[in-house]
Amino acid sequence: MVLVTIDTLRADRVGCYGYSAAETPNLDQLAKRGVVFENAIAQVPLTPPSHASMFTGVYPPVHQVRDVGGFSLGSSHPTLAKVLAEKGWTTAAFVGSAVLKRGFGLHQGFQTYDDRIPEPDVDSPARGHADRPATEVVDLAIQWLVRQDGRKPVFLWVHLYDPHAPYQPPSPFKERFGRRAYDGEIAYADSELGKLMAACEKRGLLQDGVFAVLSDHGESLGEHGEFSHGVFLYDATLRIPWIIAGTGIPAGKRIGDQARTIDLLPTLLDLVGGEIPADCQGVSLTPTFSGKPVQTEFAYAETLFPKINMGWAELRAIRTTRWKYVLAPRPELYDLQFDPEETSNVVEQHPQEVANLKTRLLKLLPGEGTTERVVVGKVEPELEKQLRSLGYLSGGSSQQLLLTGQGIDPKDRLEILKLVEESIGPHSQQPSARRLELLRQAVRQDPTNPVLYLLLGDGLEKHGLWKEALALYESALRYQGGATSKVYVRIARILGRQNRIPEAIAAFQKAVELDPNDTKTLNKLAVTCLLVGRTAEAQGALEALLFVDPHNAEALNSLGWLALKRKDSMNARDYFERALKANPEFLEPHINLGMLCKQQGDYECARIHFEAFLSKASSKVYRDSIPRVKSELAMLQRTARGTVQ
Repeated sequence: MVLVTIDTLRADRVGCYGYSAAETPNLDQLAKRGVVFENAIAQVPLTPPSHASMFTGVYPPVHQVRDVGGFSLGSSHPTLAKVLAEKGWTTAAFVGSAVLKRGFGLHQGFQTYDDRIPEPDVDSPARGHADRPATEVVDLAIQWLVRQDGRKPVFLWVHLYDPHAPYQPPSPFKERFGRRAYDGEIAYADSELGKLMAACEKRGLLQDGVFAVLSDHGESLGEHGEFSHGVFLYDATLRIPWIIAGTGIPAGKRIGDQARTIDLLPTLLDLVGGEIPADCQGVSLTPTFSGKPVQTEFAYAETLFPKINMGWAELRAIRTTRWKYVLAPRPELYDLQFDPEETSNVVEQHPQEVANLKTRLLKLLPGEGTTERVVVGKVEPELEKQLRSLGYLSGGSSQQLLLTGQGIDPKDRLEILKLVEESIGPHSQQPSARRLELLRQAVRQDPTNPVLYLLLGDGLEKHGLWKEALALYESALRYQGGATSKVYVRIARILGRQNRIPEAIAAFQKAVELDPNDTKTLNKLAVTCLLVGRTAEAQGALEALLFVDPHNAEALNSLGWLALKRKDSMNARDYFERALKANPEFLEPHINLGMLCKQQGDYECARIHFEAFLSKASSKVYRDSIPRVKSELAMLQRTARGTVQ
């Protein structure tokens, strides 16, 4: 069984879905060989939660992956790969973007999970994004497929990220499509899909197996004031292509029944004779192949992105083939039969439909619509950098949110979306000074939006406008939701640059109060305390860090250094050795152990650690340390020669 998910692909941009300008011959050919679900709907217009629904068969309030950052799929719901692996299948996944790295939890059940995404280089237009092209992903998948000996059934998942912004198709698609760059990205992804299909055809997997292609969500191309996806729940971002072909699947059949991404798991398991998990909310769509009805009349959708990142209200929706009701501060109802573009809100004209759909929607929510509490985890700096390179906005701080459906309606903040797109959008042509001014304007118009302070602060810091950046962050503290751990960390960083160390320490302490599990900030607090001799506070921060992360090599090394200052060589040595065990690639403990061994007269031990450091040390990272360690090693060698003489 082969599953291909093509990121950010609208159904109405594919040839077999009626788009005459499309160049999607492979998707179109697959449609002729199998079944096309004409009315397929994603449960979330964001990649990780959408894939979580695909692989578990349950809605986001159940699997609890609610946004791009700050969530990870738990083990309480069996994934498609896990079910198959337990039945003896060989499973592998090859993903095209950092939004699906194993930290999001979607690796469960995959014996091979290839998420080797290059780090983004913000200074390089060619390598400025944490993704990899479809060519690379497909080639790796084919190489894996060729190595399989056929003794076990295989499940291969391939994720192609390319249609996602920024729309930069490679040659010859770039030249062929010109300004239609989004279509060019889709054509490129389709061409690579063709390579994978050919490889599967050669091994008989298209004839004697299941081959499914669908998208995780669509893309808004300016409709409703949205320039990507994640903020709203219109069909531009929810309606997706879904095609399936293979054994037991009729050729050339088009199905108009609504199909939901939660129906993927039960459908695929049904086709290969697997047992569908008891808690699955989706249903198998295989009865539709022979014209039988299925219970997919109602599809739930949500986006918590506005609430988590922008300080606005969350949106939830329920959709049928005829109607869509959006639960928002200002509710919406659309008659999809007569208004497929969702341009006319008819909520006032159809009160009975609103009442029925709202009742259905609330029954799908925890507590049937009572207030839901959501815990958002911290987005680590490395992941945040990767997500930011892909265009995802994030406040970055852990938080607890109450979902009440109340607050600022995202529809009332279209001007903010426009300002953000013009300032930091992937296709913005604005000069840097103008970008800053646009973000300043956004902050003035939407002062309770936490992410705007971080975006503007990034720009101010990049331009060395430290005084304005500090004033900006301090102003954020006046608003509910603005006093995040991340804002306090940025305040501390600037205060440190200004040599206002006691104030910086106080800001770090506030950050830790808000997020006690933030190991990076605990370490920064400890280091800053050490700078001014506040060793007791440094010790406390490091011990708190180890409570959260017992194998943190940097903390262990720092505690060893503090033990040395107390002349406690026994504990110092223990800490340094534990640091090396925790992370053999962290080299500073080698220096410290070498110096400790030298002080104790154990020159052989000192030599071993100094040489171990020099064998691995990068001149770029350890430019100042390498000459010092070489000098220490030379002294040891002279001492050893003198002893021999």
